Formats: sequence, C-alpha cells, structure tokens
Amino acid sequence: MTDAHGHLGTSARDVIGLSPEERIARMQTRRFTEYPRCRMVLDLLSDQINQPSGVVKPNLLVWGESGQGKSTIMEKHLRDHPAVFDKKTGVRRTAVVGLEMPPMCDVRWFYIKLLSAIDAPVSESRSSMPVMADRVVALYRLMGVRQILVDEAHNMLMGSVRQQRMMLAVIRNLSNELGIPLVLFGIQDAREALMHDRQLTRRFRFIELPMWGTGEEFQTLVGSILRSLPLRRPSPLTARALKTLLTHSDGGTAKLFETLIDLGIDAIRSGEERITPEMIKDYVSLPVLA
Repeated sequence: MTDAHGHLGTSARDVIGLSPEERIARMQTRRFTEYPRCRMVLDLLSDQINQPSGVVKPNLLVWGESGQGKSTIMEKHLRDHPAVFDKKTGVRRTAVVGLEMPPMCDVRWFYIKLLSAIDAPVSESRSSMPVMADRVVALYRLMGVRQILVDEAHNMLMGSVRQQRMMLAVIRNLSNELGIPLVLFGIQDAREALMHDRQLTRRFRFIELPMWGTGEEFQTLVGSILRSLPLRRPSPLTARALKTLLTHSDGGTAKLFETLIDLGIDAIRSGEERITPEMIKDYVSLPVLA
C-alpha cells in the first residue's frame, strides 16, 4: 500500500492532519530544518564538548555571508544542550553558553556579555577588567561550562587596532584559562580579524558556509526543506525550477527558506497542497514592493 505522506519528514507528518490555518502557523513559526551541511557543523560542535577531559580541543570559526544559517545553527546547538539544575549542589549546570559579540570592539562590554549569558549580576561592570575576567572564569568553572559560542564575531573589527588586539588577547586568554573550546560565528571579516593574531589563528579551525551553487548539494537542501513543509501532495521540481530558485535566492540559505515557506503557504491557501514549477516562476516574477 502506498504511503500518502511518504514525501514528508517526521515533523511534517506529525502535523499533516491539522487544519490549513494550523499548518500555515506551524510553517510561519518554523525554527529549524536540518540539511547535510548544517548537520556537519552541528556534529563538529558536539564533538568538541564530547572530547574527554584533558584532550586539546581546537576552537572553531564558522564563517560565511549573511543569511547562510550561522545563527540558526548556533541556536539549534544551544537548544540541544540546555542548562540543567543540579539539586545536590544548587548550581545550574550549563554545558554550552551562547552570546553575541558587542556591536563594537569593547573588552569590558564583552565581559558583561559573558556574565549576562549565564544570568550573573553585571554590577562587576564597574570593576577593573582583571577582576571581571577572574569572575567570568570562576563562574564558568562553577557552572561546568564546556563550550562558548560567540555570534557576530566580525564586530571585533569595529574598533581601533589596539582595541582589536586587546579583544583577541582576551579570547585567547579565556580559552587558555578555562581549557574549553570557543566557537565564533561571523562573516568573512571575522576570519580577517583572527588572521591578525598568528598564535590565535593556529588554535582555530576555519569552517566556511559558502553560497549555494548548482549541483546535488543544492538539490538536497531544497528536498530537505520540502520534506519539512506539511503539504499533502509531493512537490516534484524540474531542473529549471531549481535553477530559478537558486537565482532568486542568490545562493543564500535564508532567502531560499523564506521563498519555499511563502510558496508552501500559498499552496495550502489555494488548495493545491504542493509547490509546482509554475508557482515558482510566478513567485519570482512578482514585482518587489518598495
């Protein structure tokens, strides 16, 4: 017997019986859809924190143009490793901490962000930077932090050469003091910032999330997204339709997701329950509103 919903992934199957309005709401609040390139980065992040104590763990820089899914990957990893309250010690154990680099290269602001990320009091902002640094290290050890994720790492360049060097020194010292890996996320400027410190560069592995091009990998990505959309009919796309999607999205992950979700919503509202090449052609031909 043929499976009527064999074209769907598990998450879409779970909601396929809902009303059109409910399925549309699920698509609009979509938080994550896994695809091979994304899974590769997530596996690298998990490998970091699963290494035995005492094993050298290289830091990572995940870089790529805006809209390539860096922040989405970071948020997914954080959701997979939530904080857990230890009743015996009364301490909240937090294996993975995530924060955003301040919008300008300011070391004091960075320490405040590190404290805020674990909900620690930030009155230390009036303390000297050595005191703040010691406070961060002590609290992170107490909470059992094993990995620190920093988004918008390219903001390190938003300062003088002296400020940039200070920030790089702080990052290097933080990794040394805690003995845990750091993962930075940013655009190519983040890579350029790290290149200014040769000692630090040697401790990082650079992972690029390039723009998409034609080929099997892009087809796999589109297929992953389609399987996540709760449409009751399969959406077989032609090679020309795939090329149109690639051109329209400019090779960007975020724009591709946005396009297919919009098309999926249209498919439900129209009763078509699938995305067709004709729908894609009409969609990309719509005038852009100013």
